[in-house]
Amino acid sequence: MIITVEDLNHADMVVRYATMRAFVEAGNASVAELSAALSPDVEEIRWRAAATLAWIGDVSAIPALEHASIGAGYELKFNCIWGLGQLGDPAAIPALLAIVQADETESPDVRYNAALALLRLGERAYLEGAVSSDNEGTYRVAHAALAASGWL
Repeated sequence: MIITVEDLNHADMVVRYATMRAFVEAGNASVAELSAALSPDVEEIRWRAAATLAWIGDVSAIPALEHASIGAGYELKFNCIWGLGQLGDPAAIPALLAIVQADETESPDVRYNAALALLRLGERAYLEGAVSSDNEGTYRVAHAALAASGWL
């Protein structure tokens, strides 16, 4: 099977997932192509590329995921933020903090996802401090993430 990023939006779900699996199996060799697929074009390709980058686990994808998340729609932003957390590298912390500290225009799901990622990256002390934040959204996601910490 010749894989292309366009197949991440194939009409057949089996082809979409086979494509993602093939990119993951190709590993680091796929990072550049998938990172380029995060650029504005077909939204389905973009968010699936973000998820696939996370599954590959190459931290060189951090800048592309951070950049793609800025101003993105829900699906892409959620997968970029999830991906940053899955990569497990401290280089993602500033972008995750910015999401947790965002104003109420940011999706609570995305903010919670970022807070969970911060926990996985060892930023528990930050979240414990954020529980007393004046920003209600920050307080809520910090509290929720800390409450879920036993299951991470």
